[in-house]
Amino acid sequence: MALRALLGGALPGAVAYFGLFGLCLAAHARAEYLGVEDDALANKVVTLFHDELVAHQLGLLAIYLAIGAVVGLGAFAYVELARHVARRPYHRWRQLFWTLVGILVVHSWFVVRSIARHPAVYEPQVHNSLYLGVLFWLAVDVLPRWLIDALGVVTALSTAWFALVLVARRARARAPRATASASAAVLGLAVGAVTALTHTAAVAPPSRPNILILAVDSLRDDMLDHDPAITPRINALARAGVRFDDAFSVMPRTFPSWASILTGLYPHHHGVRHMFPPPVGGPTLDGSLPKILARAGYRTAVISDFAGDPFTRGDFGFQHVDAPEFTLRSNVRLGSLKVHMHLLPYLIDVFGGEGFPELQAFERLGEPRWLTRKAVDWVADPDTRPFFLVVFYSAGHFPFASAAPYYDRYVDPGYRGRSRFHKAVVGQPLEGEARKLEEDHIRGLYEGAIASSDAAIGELLDALEERGRLSDTIVVVTADHGEILYENDLGVGHGDHLYGRSTLHVPLVFSWPGMPNAGARIPTPTPLVDVAPTLLARAGLVPPPDIDGVDQSAVITGTKPPEKRPVFAETGLVFFPPETHRVDDRIQFAHGFSAFKYDPETWSIYLDPAFEDTAITAKQRAYIDGDWKLVYVPTRDGVRWELYDEARDPGDRENLVASEPERFRAMQEKLYDWMLDDPEVVRLGDFVVPRTPLGTSVGEARP
Repeated sequence: MALRALLGGALPGAVAYFGLFGLCLAAHARAEYLGVEDDALANKVVTLFHDELVAHQLGLLAIYLAIGAVVGLGAFAYVELARHVARRPYHRWRQLFWTLVGILVVHSWFVVRSIARHPAVYEPQVHNSLYLGVLFWLAVDVLPRWLIDALGVVTALSTAWFALVLVARRARARAPRATASASAAVLGLAVGAVTALTHTAAVAPPSRPNILILAVDSLRDDMLDHDPAITPRINALARAGVRFDDAFSVMPRTFPSWASILTGLYPHHHGVRHMFPPPVGGPTLDGSLPKILARAGYRTAVISDFAGDPFTRGDFGFQHVDAPEFTLRSNVRLGSLKVHMHLLPYLIDVFGGEGFPELQAFERLGEPRWLTRKAVDWVADPDTRPFFLVVFYSAGHFPFASAAPYYDRYVDPGYRGRSRFHKAVVGQPLEGEARKLEEDHIRGLYEGAIASSDAAIGELLDALEERGRLSDTIVVVTADHGEILYENDLGVGHGDHLYGRSTLHVPLVFSWPGMPNAGARIPTPTPLVDVAPTLLARAGLVPPPDIDGVDQSAVITGTKPPEKRPVFAETGLVFFPPETHRVDDRIQFAHGFSAFKYDPETWSIYLDPAFEDTAITAKQRAYIDGDWKLVYVPTRDGVRWELYDEARDPGDRENLVASEPERFRAMQEKLYDWMLDDPEVVRLGDFVVPRTPLGTSVGEARP
């Protein structure tokens, strides 16, 4: 019987899945990122990593064969049970035929179920394979999700029924045995063991408060007031805590923004000026929040997914980092995995990504629940030290891909454009009516991605509450930056320009048990550099000297009125052509991927140092003073100054420099003071440029 199962089940299953492996290589191999393809770069990468790619593919083949053998054995067992129940005689070829049918049905169900939950993962490859195309059509256009799940339940129940029928037949053919008491004893032992294993002793409160930062990439502040159904858990936390209504990111790019949040410094002081600093001698943030807290006895960790790669590329000081890498090698491994449309259902939905760190970097996956699961596991460690944990959810970042039931919750179900399940292409807008439909749809995708993150945050808070870990924990909710979603003809994205408030205006909520000022809303502008000193003060620690942020503890508790704070911001690198004409005259530092290099030892990707000075020169800067914003716009034809009253002009359309000369001059002076506080730059005419091209040294006085 065992040999028959191996030859009639495991072997056919392995052979069938070997065919699926070949199908994926033949039909689905392509290199792309966020809808952008570069064949020349892809060919170069394949040449560099040829041997590693071959080894990786062989490893994936081994997984295919193992899964195929298991599925084959399951199909064989099901057919055998059905045959015995029906009292049919054994026929080798009939058994093999129905086993193969069972393998096909089981695999198709796994793929359909995964597509129904993660259509953005599979949609770009649908047209490359008729088999995948049919399964995709069934999953998203024909079968309701409840029915897909029910099919698995029906299979399990029918298998159990077959087994019960056979057991009943054999039971009638033999005398009953006294097994009830033994079964009860075994059950009692099992229950006792589970109870012992799951019993959690009460955790003694730490000497300092725990600190939990929950952040969602690209979360705009106005999402908290947009639709209560999108962010119910964040809104509840804001009602129980204190919300800063005018909190601002100081650079709408992830790496520099997190550096500012965790150090309390503006980018020109901590040194991370864009997303791709050099890997050798790269950013080491000595005065960072995790480093200070670790020295004070905290255990520290950051957990993130695809947009959290900066935590692996800079030394923020976390003792535990669970975030994806962003190197040439990691991108090659992810690309090597992406082609396997018939393996991903098992890796994603069966194994939950465990053992495959590349999946954390998959931008179209959108599984914030994975981060919640990891965060709960980390907090559950019996270590009695207070913890500092950052959980950074990436689902809100474009391409705005989220899993069911969120990806289609806020969109028109009849939409069939190119961005049906995620923003398909970066920097290539459509035109006319098609563009309007796509823009509306992408906004709905974004809302779904935010809702999925909010639900995961709620699950994390519930799990910590059940374990008694919130009674001594400061919880902060914020974002690294916001997102433009086609308002006021400003395109989509973040970091390319400083027009409007959507990319800069982010949530900032502080909450802890027994807050004396719970439910308060602070109206004054507040930069995210204030987060670090505020948390250090709550932990009874002193922030480093010369920090740019200020402690807002007294404002939060209501013992001190809020003070008017200046807010400054700057842009990052422009990776793709912005979907707006407002920046057509910008200073371009490079085209496409030509400005990036890689380190041959670590395979880290970084900006070619030859482009650093141009990148700094090309930055827009802004000074926000209440409702007024002054923007410094360097262009190919000189510096343009733009002054906006955002209370009545949220799209920054009417430049008031000429009609508000006194306000303009006062704000211009303060913005220049802030820009020239950077020891690496000087003023040259109206421009602010790096010192080094002028032959000056950093230590020389500013003009």
